Amino acid sequence: MLEGKVLKDFNDKENKLKNYKKGQKFKAEDKRYKELEIKGFVEEGKEVTTKKDK
Repeated sequence: MLEGKVLKDFNDKENKLKNYKKGQKFKAEDKRYKELEIKGFVEEGKEVTTKKDK
């Protein structure tokens, strides 16, 4: 799972069109995050651990 800041406002089509504004935190599975990073919506993400990863 990766997490980082939103660079451009967008509606997440895979999360009921939830709106993310510039500067907010965004967290998603690696593949989804990389897809949005390539499109310029989020900065380079940092790996985060979840409770079930432990």
